[in-house]
Amino acid sequence: MNNKYIRLVTILLPILLATICLTQMVINNNQSHMPIPIDVTFIGEYSYDRENWYPYNENSDISALEGDIIIKGHLDTEIPESGMLNFYCNHIGISIYVNGELLYIDTPSEIKNYGIDLMASMCGKRWEQFRCPLITTEDEIEIHFINYHSHGNKTAYKEALDSLLITPLDSSILETYLETYTKPFEMLGYALFIVALMLLGAALSSIVFKSNMTNSLFKMGITTLFVAGYMVFDVMMTFFTGELLVVKTYGRQLCLMLAVYFMGLMICDALKGTYKKIAEILMCGSCIINLNIIALATIGKVLIFDTLFFWELTQYIVSIGMIMLCMLELKGEQDFRKEFIIYVGINIALLIDIAGVNYSMYYSGIFFKSMYVLMMIIFLFYGIKQVILNHQASVKNKKLKAELEQSRISVMLSQIQPHFLYNSLTSVMDLCDRDPKQAKVAIADFADYLRGNLYSLKTENLISFRTELEHIEKYLRLEKLRFQDELEVVYDIQTLDFMLPSLSVQPLIENAVKHGVGQKIGGGTVAIHTYETEENYIISIVDDGVGFVEGEYVDENGTHVGIENTKRRLDMMMGARLEIESRKGEGTTACILIPKRSN
Repeated sequence: MNNKYIRLVTILLPILLATICLTQMVINNNQSHMPIPIDVTFIGEYSYDRENWYPYNENSDISALEGDIIIKGHLDTEIPESGMLNFYCNHIGISIYVNGELLYIDTPSEIKNYGIDLMASMCGKRWEQFRCPLITTEDEIEIHFINYHSHGNKTAYKEALDSLLITPLDSSILETYLETYTKPFEMLGYALFIVALMLLGAALSSIVFKSNMTNSLFKMGITTLFVAGYMVFDVMMTFFTGELLVVKTYGRQLCLMLAVYFMGLMICDALKGTYKKIAEILMCGSCIINLNIIALATIGKVLIFDTLFFWELTQYIVSIGMIMLCMLELKGEQDFRKEFIIYVGINIALLIDIAGVNYSMYYSGIFFKSMYVLMMIIFLFYGIKQVILNHQASVKNKKLKAELEQSRISVMLSQIQPHFLYNSLTSVMDLCDRDPKQAKVAIADFADYLRGNLYSLKTENLISFRTELEHIEKYLRLEKLRFQDELEVVYDIQTLDFMLPSLSVQPLIENAVKHGVGQKIGGGTVAIHTYETEENYIISIVDDGVGFVEGEYVDENGTHVGIENTKRRLDMMMGARLEIESRKGEGTTACILIPKRSN
């Protein structure tokens, strides 16, 4: 068996067996459990006007949006004198009478009796409990429900009745019971809070390093921060633990609004063109609605819960629009982009939650929360994968850099061939007797040519084509001394303002002179032509020399190794291409295509 697999088994097998052992012990443990709450069922009838009464049971459909309601009847389970009655209130008030005597009344119900408007500090979702006297199954129970809101909590009365629980005096029993439903998302909320801080920290770091990821990191970080807040604030609270109801209520709604808003901005960044503009218009509308809601809630003109309908209506339009734009963008993309599928999924999840498909009080916003956590896991996975790929790319870049350095040196050395030095010096020596003035110019060209080659040895950066052309002109003037009338040079330079690796045209010129027109009886012409298209800068070197069959320009002795080095450097440094075409006896055309995006 492969050693790698043996090591993997020796690592994973002990962990797996330890997990199985612990699970088995938990399943078979016989330790006494904490008492759990006892369900209580209410049986009776209900009325909205005290005149028309309708039978009530677990299947009855009563709406909190139709006004206040009275329910009377009895419980199916006796509550002992030492017991506590627990129930869930979702933005409603409740008062309980036993045999005509008021047993319990909460603050919203009490202030309504005095004609006082509901205040923000009294509105929210919470669990209530109170200590009961002995209540038998024969006692007549009358429950009065009130609802200050015209929308948003249709099932609130039903939830309160379905949530009736009996516990001993110890309030921790109910808290422990509720943790089963609330703790996972609360812990996820705190975990996301840590992730959000890490993302925001990364965004700050990217500002220092001037990364182009600052904007996306900031928006993802702030979105994650508000989703974390939404998860923590959405945990069902027990009113008797002393938590501030208004903080939970307003914190939950504000975090949800801002999380969804910044998620929309993330989608805007991913879209392009017309789709991006449409998405930005949708987000501008969403921003205006959010600002108005927050402003009205801040000055106390409206309770935040009463604005939920208008926010949900706006979000229906925005989410459906974003889903359509993401689908259109995904359809038009040549490369599959996973984030669009995720954004579509999270908007669908949000629409499902807004539609109230899941009415259970234990699973508020479960689709949106779950989808966002899934999105973060996927992004984290791809982030880790990207780090690994970046590390591999870094190692590869170091290797390529070394190759480029060696290639650059090889190209430079290829330009200082002993034969070229000998021929140039011999030509200058002849000029000293015939034309001393011209000999002085030739010596200056020769010195500048050598200086240019030495400069290319030191520089790793791109140079301007203007600089490269000056170097080429000096080389050609020196070769002209040798070949005289057998070498004709034509310049057709239409553009100069672009960058390229040093000595990337020189080897092509040398090839055209020495192995093109230099091998042709009677000599020939070398033409240098530059121009630009919408996508590329193009350099063309054409000679009418002897030509060659494909592949001959690199021989076994490496005489023209500079051509291959130039090809590699152009590709690695700029993504440029070198194309060479030749016909035996007709000449050669070398063409460099440099993408404008690399400049």
